[in-house]
Amino acid sequence: MLQEVENVSSTSRRLKINVPSEIIQSEINSMYNEIRSTANIPGFRQGKVPQAILVKKFGKTVEAQVIEKIVPRSYMEAVREAKLDPVNYPDIDEKIELKPGEPLSFSVTVEIKPEVENLSYEGIALKKKTFTVTDDEVEKSIKLLQESRALYSVSDDELKEGDMAIINSDAFIEGQLKEELSYKEYPLVLGTEEMPKEFSEALTGRKKGDTVEVTIIFESSIPNDTLAGKEVLFKVLISETKKKNIPPVDDEFAKSADCSSVEEMKKKIHENLSRRREGEINLDYKKEILDHLIGKHDFDVPPSMLQGEIESMIHQEKENAMKKGEEARPDEEMIKEFESKARENVKSVLLLEAIGKKENIKVSNEDVQGAINEIAVRNNLQPEEVTKLYAVREGSMDALRSRLFADKVMEMILEKAVIQ
Repeated sequence: MLQEVENVSSTSRRLKINVPSEIIQSEINSMYNEIRSTANIPGFRQGKVPQAILVKKFGKTVEAQVIEKIVPRSYMEAVREAKLDPVNYPDIDEKIELKPGEPLSFSVTVEIKPEVENLSYEGIALKKKTFTVTDDEVEKSIKLLQESRALYSVSDDELKEGDMAIINSDAFIEGQLKEELSYKEYPLVLGTEEMPKEFSEALTGRKKGDTVEVTIIFESSIPNDTLAGKEVLFKVLISETKKKNIPPVDDEFAKSADCSSVEEMKKKIHENLSRRREGEINLDYKKEILDHLIGKHDFDVPPSMLQGEIESMIHQEKENAMKKGEEARPDEEMIKEFESKARENVKSVLLLEAIGKKENIKVSNEDVQGAINEIAVRNNLQPEEVTKLYAVREGSMDALRSRLFADKVMEMILEKAVIQ
């Protein structure tokens, strides 16, 4: 059925397809036989309606259904015959019509991945990166661990940074109480950013039972219309105060970190920091490798893949803006900004795919399951929950499989690199 493959560009092919008339007629006859078996036409018994009558009544419908059936099937056969891997849906170049007794000829244009020639990825020179983990960094990690294990206990002492105040706060704008801005029994930790800093400043040095007034003038640029550009008076009652108790660094504390002693805990933290630094250095190496590969190989990227990547980047920025309560930039501005980076991203995907294919790199089902288990442990989830999350967010596990494939290819290239 494939008559000709025309090279339109490095990322585009036009397929000329011809479907023999006997195949078309066979499909038409089959469809009319199906209609004849169920059609109720006055004056004729079911199953005995002449085809001429059926053609007059159902001709347009049959023609549309035959085209709908034959065109996709013959297109897929032509793609297989041409050994192409389209990256988008085909564009049919002309209106398709059936003509009695004639073959059906049509052409489609499809985008394909370009052939990346003269792949060069072995022996990439990288400058050696080193790191050290200092005692101060270990101590900072221990302090963070102490903070995470801190408990609050009721206290009558004056409040200071890090302590907790249980507050009742009424908000007023131009003398009118705003229930939606008021709080009851709100646990405010002084010095955090969960509430405006004016709250922490006003409550510092205060005790249980004290009342304070906090006046805040909000900027007009904030996304909350109720607060934007407004002066708000908060009348605050401290109903309870709690002191922050940071546990001492001793062997008992070390046990909470699954270590038998403080020394073992410090050693474990040092090892974790070292692994993290090694991971960061590996990521830097891989970024340098990708930059090298992109600069070394010049080829066109399929327009539909580029467009898809730009749309994905725009979608991500809009989601981030929504989470921050900010207004997203105009699409035109983002398209202009993202095009270059999107092109690099697509080139990276195509390069890694070509290299992985050349090196016969595969991602097994065991690899996928191992990654699922690792994600589950890291996020305190069950493996089944991780699978469901990917199914909902990505539609399938293909995104995870693609990431694992890219990781395998990058690790292989890194192993072949020359670190000087």
